[in-house]
Amino acid sequence: MLRAMVYKELRETVLIGVLALVAFALSNYFPMRFYYYYGDRGIPFVQDGFVGSFAMVAVGFAIVLGLRQSFVESMRGTWLFLLHRPIPRWHVIAVKLAVGAAMYLVCAAVPILIYAQWAATPGTHASPFEWSMTATAWQFMFAALNLYLGAFLVGIRQGRWFGTRLWPLAAAGLLTGLAMAAPWWWMLGVGLSAAFGVWLVAVILFTAYQRDY
Repeated sequence: MLRAMVYKELRETVLIGVLALVAFALSNYFPMRFYYYYGDRGIPFVQDGFVGSFAMVAVGFAIVLGLRQSFVESMRGTWLFLLHRPIPRWHVIAVKLAVGAAMYLVCAAVPILIYAQWAATPGTHASPFEWSMTATAWQFMFAALNLYLGAFLVGIRQGRWFGTRLWPLAAAGLLTGLAMAAPWWWMLGVGLSAAFGVWLVAVILFTAYQRDY
């Protein structure tokens, strides 16, 4: 049954993943073509605006994916079917979160690796490159995973859209910003993001368990 649930989640979210990859590809393609036609545009990942465009796509992808896996189930009335299977309720939620998080991380990692590989290839641009320059992009990718969890929680919470329902997503956005701004990111930023992510997962499981479907 778990395998069938994984297949269901992949089938229903694959289009979002494909569209995200297209958007990420465009955020890679245009900077590379700019280098090709107009020469020096700044150091890749440092001065060329890639991280900014990547961040915008990653934020939209994470939020849409989280809402698709949770709120759309409420709209379609399928929670009743899913959560009353002969398996623990938390298994259903765990499968959804695992598939969604894996899809987000894979789709977000692909453009960073492609652009970094291009930047590391000799003759593509007249500036130095070290793989450590990609650190900010990786940091944002992992920090923004909490936006996915926040959007998922918004989708299963009860409340008014212009009231408390959106608080988890607002908190996730604030914590993502704080994590990115934290000094010594690999210690403070990672710790803050991980702690908040664990808390979000716990609240998601508690909400799914307590809610009367």
